[in-house]
Amino acid sequence: MPTPTDSPLRVAPVIEEGVGDFLFEGEERGKPIRVWYSAPAGDLATADMLIVMTGAQRDGRRYRSDWLPLLEGSNTLLLVPEFSEDEYPGSSSYNLGGLVDSDGDPRDQDSWSFNMVEQLFDHVVDELDSTAEDYAMFGHSAGAQFVHRFVEFMPESRARIAVAANAGWYTVLDDSVDFPHGLHDAPRELAEMETALSRELVVLLGADDIDSRDNSLQRDRKADRQGTDRLARGMNFYQTAREAAGTDMPFNWHLIVVPGIAHSHADMARVAAPLVLNGSSDDH
Repeated sequence: MPTPTDSPLRVAPVIEEGVGDFLFEGEERGKPIRVWYSAPAGDLATADMLIVMTGAQRDGRRYRSDWLPLLEGSNTLLLVPEFSEDEYPGSSSYNLGGLVDSDGDPRDQDSWSFNMVEQLFDHVVDELDSTAEDYAMFGHSAGAQFVHRFVEFMPESRARIAVAANAGWYTVLDDSVDFPHGLHDAPRELAEMETALSRELVVLLGADDIDSRDNSLQRDRKADRQGTDRLARGMNFYQTAREAAGTDMPFNWHLIVVPGIAHSHADMARVAAPLVLNGSSDDH
């Protein structure tokens, strides 16, 4: 008997109470993504929305499973878009949100993978006749790379809060550092980051995510300038942003370092749940 993983993809809209998955092709009907969801009981039109971005394994079903116990009692529709390696190969298509091509050259904004998130939100709102005007966003590891760059380069998105947990490396708000590690020759300059800095971004770091020899951690000269482990890189990213904002720009980004957690999606999701399900965080 086929398992849900083996079953053919179903074209949206197929969202009903419980868990399921469907195919979403976006406005351009180009590269599709598989969306794993968990829908609460009751009127889905009134449900809040949470979009969770996967890690480098692009394992949306497992990420959904990690969130299921955290959603109990919450009127939240969980959407986990899965950007497959076949359709979105390499880190340039996913971690970097399609900002650059495989050669590292900038792409037109219409070609960014980031656009699929906003289009997915619009599509679900339309199909469910939803009253939702915004959504919460969470990403771990490669997904956190996607999320923090989404905030930087999609500042007009409907994400009310975004949590980037344990990213491997960052696009720091520094015009002197070459893109994509910094903003030199980036699609937007530091002076254009005022809206992004006013959005609510939580940089969520595991205090024990300090293994500099982790095989999945990118180690090269440019990345190592941000630090030699994920904790150091995240601290550097936040501090650089805070200094870049200075006194002239609003700053609504937060830093949370969680003791006793290393590079674990399930553990970080548990910490993030009160933030994204309540829609706001305190200043940390």
